[in-house]
Amino acid sequence: MLQIAGFQALAEHVAQRVHPLAAHDPALALRHRDVILTHLAVGALPFAGLPALLAFGAAPSGLGIAAFAWATAPIVVALGLSQTGALDRALAGLSFAFIVMVAVAAALTGGLASPALALFLLPVVEAGLTGSRPALKSSVAAILAAIGGLVWLTATGLPAVAFEPAFAIVCGVASSTYAVALALRAVAASAAVERAGQPSDERFELFAGSVGDLVTRHAGNGAATFVSPAAFDLIGAWPRELMGEGLFQRVHIADRPAFLQALACAGDGQDTKVVELRLRRDDASGRPSFVWVEMAARRVRAHEADAVSTQASPVVAMFRDVGARKANEEVLVAAREEAERASLAKTRFLAHMSHELRTPLNAIIGFSEALSDDALMRPTPERRAEYAALIRGSGEHLLEIVNSILDTARIESGAFAVATERCALRPIVETCVSLVALKAQAGGVRLTVDEAPGTPEVDADPRAMTQIALNLVANAVKFTPRGGQVTVSLGSLRGGVSLSVRDTGCGIAPENIARLGEAFFRAEDGVVREGTGLGLSVVRGLVALHGGELEVDSALGRGTTVTVLLPPAKTVINTIEEKARRRA
Repeated sequence: MLQIAGFQALAEHVAQRVHPLAAHDPALALRHRDVILTHLAVGALPFAGLPALLAFGAAPSGLGIAAFAWATAPIVVALGLSQTGALDRALAGLSFAFIVMVAVAAALTGGLASPALALFLLPVVEAGLTGSRPALKSSVAAILAAIGGLVWLTATGLPAVAFEPAFAIVCGVASSTYAVALALRAVAASAAVERAGQPSDERFELFAGSVGDLVTRHAGNGAATFVSPAAFDLIGAWPRELMGEGLFQRVHIADRPAFLQALACAGDGQDTKVVELRLRRDDASGRPSFVWVEMAARRVRAHEADAVSTQASPVVAMFRDVGARKANEEVLVAAREEAERASLAKTRFLAHMSHELRTPLNAIIGFSEALSDDALMRPTPERRAEYAALIRGSGEHLLEIVNSILDTARIESGAFAVATERCALRPIVETCVSLVALKAQAGGVRLTVDEAPGTPEVDADPRAMTQIALNLVANAVKFTPRGGQVTVSLGSLRGGVSLSVRDTGCGIAPENIARLGEAFFRAEDGVVREGTGLGLSVVRGLVALHGGELEVDSALGRGTTVTVLLPPAKTVINTIEEKARRRA
């Protein structure tokens, strides 16, 4: 049927309108297309005789009107098939409608002796061509029912109904159209069987539709002339949407040169060209995303398809989803970079730690040697006391470094035990301020505490909170010049409890703020800074253990504000059930 030139355009149009459930399978799509074309013709061609009837004064009435009304049934069912994809149900409805018409014609032309009974075989033939067992069973059942009805009518007497020309035209045209269409489909099926052992485009399309990867064919300008049904699974688009420039429009704009170059190289007869590129995919929500695919393009060889098609579409390409592989590669790259960063951090840590430990140890060893060796020097009692004080100061500094390193290690390994209890921050802050007050006074720094009314309590470890506040206040005093001010503020912020330490010191460059909290990190912004850089690292870790956040706002020359934001203390448990759940 599809070999007739007059049906070619209609066949291509119908092929693009088959239901998506059938579009995934080229063989099934072909059966849908043939059924729809056949019954569109069966229902539409009888109307071509209506103008002649009207011209000769034989306007249909009664049975003729019913016949033309019946002619719309195949059209409706065929269009419904393109919308639902239910082939077996559509064939059952079509065979029933045709058998009813033939039974009426037989009843009007001699009953069981009518030659119209031979037309009962047409639905059976179609069910066989389509390969539908349910349709075959329903056709046989309808035929037996129609024959039974004719037997009953013959026994009781056939009705005396005038045979209208309109009914004859509808019945004759529909039956002949149906028979011719089935004959053409049978011839086409026979030819397909004969060509099964020979290369052809139909065979190529059937093969391409059976593989899971997306297969396309392209003309010399890169336009897609064939797209396999796997397009929907890969990028969520129907094959007809990717024809022509549709596929090119879905290639990521940065990958389009590689896409066109691969097609051009394959078209020139070079070896298979393999490139990786991204195709736009539309998900269920309509938001576009890109999927990584591997495209392998090569020229179609002469023995693989018809010569005419090979000249028109010389390149075949296969697209395979490599998103999982790309994701694994990204994970490996990220892991390698993380390992490199960890190795660099370890090297930097060891270098800083050796420097920080060597400085006080050198002082201890040097002054101890001076005190123990009288032959080297004879220090006065005052000088001995001074050396002893320096040795003690170096030892305390060394102990502070070791404690900070141990705290950092315990925090990072998860071994730092936090014993939380409900507590107010004001007494903890005042204790820390009193410990730093002498140093602040000696450096000419004004130290104040400001608490907003109604500041909530927190669930925290008082020992850890003391270490947090003491490190922040000591750092602020250390980097604030004489005449400056350090203000410790307590209050509520964004539903939590805030502890802010603001100073008027030298400040920190914006590019260094993100690295604050790294062990041994000290900003290199032209300002001489003392300390190991471990204090803020410990603070950041302790704040994280409490489920809080650490924020730093600073700029060179205008001071620094470090804010610790902690969740407020949990509300009092009022219900017995809640108390029992907490105890469990």
